Amino acid sequence: MSYIVLARKYRPGTFKEIYSQDHITQVLSNAIKMNRIAHAYLFTGPRGVGKTSMARILAKSLNCQNGPTEEPCGICNNCLEITSTSSPDVIEIDGASNTGVDDVRELQKELFYVPNQSKFKIYIIDEVHMLSKNAFNALLKTLEEPPENVVFIFATTEPQKVLPTIISRCQRFDFRRIPIEDITARLKEISIIENIDIDEESLYLIARKSDGGMRDALSLLDQVLSFADGPIRVNLVQEVLSELPLITFAEITEAILNHDPIKLMQLYQEVINQGIDLAEFLNSYIEFMRHLLMLKVGIQLKGIVSEDLQLLTKLVDASNLNNLMYMMSLLIQLKQDIRISSHSSIMIEVVLLKMSRLDEMDDLDKILARITNLPSMPVKSNEQAQQPAQQVPIKKSEPIIPPKDESFELDYVPPKKVLALTLEHVLENWDAFIERIKSTKKMLAIYLIKERIKNVKSDIIFLEFDSTMQYKMVNEAKESLTDMLSKFFGIPVNLIITLKETAKINSKRNPTLQDIKAVNPKLATLIELTDSMISSE
Repeated sequence: MSYIVLARKYRPGTFKEIYSQDHITQVLSNAIKMNRIAHAYLFTGPRGVGKTSMARILAKSLNCQNGPTEEPCGICNNCLEITSTSSPDVIEIDGASNTGVDDVRELQKELFYVPNQSKFKIYIIDEVHMLSKNAFNALLKTLEEPPENVVFIFATTEPQKVLPTIISRCQRFDFRRIPIEDITARLKEISIIENIDIDEESLYLIARKSDGGMRDALSLLDQVLSFADGPIRVNLVQEVLSELPLITFAEITEAILNHDPIKLMQLYQEVINQGIDLAEFLNSYIEFMRHLLMLKVGIQLKGIVSEDLQLLTKLVDASNLNNLMYMMSLLIQLKQDIRISSHSSIMIEVVLLKMSRLDEMDDLDKILARITNLPSMPVKSNEQAQQPAQQVPIKKSEPIIPPKDESFELDYVPPKKVLALTLEHVLENWDAFIERIKSTKKMLAIYLIKERIKNVKSDIIFLEFDSTMQYKMVNEAKESLTDMLSKFFGIPVNLIITLKETAKINSKRNPTLQDIKAVNPKLATLIELTDSMISSE
């Protein structure tokens, strides 16, 4: 007799043998017991979690010679035929191969034939989302009012592609990914039955690699058995599954935390030389970073041997939570980006180097604290603000050169005194004023570009904004800004700040990255590294 792979040999045959889907098996068992059998079911969920197996078990429960029963015998003629997919009354259809409306019409013709030797005629359509829209529409009426004793069971991994009108006519059951612990337990049971000498760590690695699918886990175990010639240990499993040992990721992370790009690139080159699939490398590193994050927040890990746990704990102690979360976010974004790139290796190199420069980044909380705690300027008295200014026409003056110190001293006087302001004089010296206030009013300086100056009359400067946020920010700082302008130009200055009536959410000129870089290079670096959006609102 030919060899039967483990995934087929140990395929569930009863509701009790289905792992980690109790929320579904309980409902179906009760429905059969109370004779509340629906005419259409929709099974959704990731691959390898038991959707098609559940459909066959439900078919056996309905058509067993002892049924309908929640515990099919598995030995009667009907059960054996359903198990071997040869039953004339249980028709399994591949949705990917029968996608057209003509296929559905052929199916509709068969519906009117009574079951041959069973109580129900059951149609199991796998990957039903592959049916065309016309095929779905042709199925609607039949699905809503099927002939007596006809049951439809649909299975799909992509329920979002199934028409809502189809879903609304079915009882939907969402299958969950099987936990690693349950997969490990099942693999251990099978290993004992098959007399396989394999350690716990290897079983856990296979279960983790299966991504929540029991079928995938059994297929991987079959693959390992084909390679092994004797006891199976974790190093052999890592070799078969092209899985890097945990020490490799620990060394890469240590080089990142030590800000050692040379060592980091050497380690990454060794990974490439081993022929490891880069997508798998990235998935494994994300899983490794998850272990570090869980330990950092105090969550105990299961299935990790003591030696690996000590290695992880050492890295956790040498890192902080913010850096780990930032590194994880970079890796997750990278996973999305490399799907559409032909330069995966280079993209991974760049991200690893970016992570190794974490010491050059300033913490966002510290940046916000500095902005919040900026010292305010002395506010001028009301009497000084109300002093009338003499209107004296002046000619074009020399540009005002700001002093090198970063404070506004009370005795500062511009190089050329004026008795009244003109638009030409203010525009000519405005850049010098902006340079003057950068050290204490960084964000304010970004918004006070020349384009905001609409007019100057005597001692009054008119500023107009087309951004609500900029208008509010400058208006709140009006008193200190007025005082700084008065000291800069050497005469009392008043401000009138207005907002355009046509102001929209998107202003005509938002602060650009170059504007912010001129004021605060570290903040600009943070925006570049985190791909943040710059908005004026």
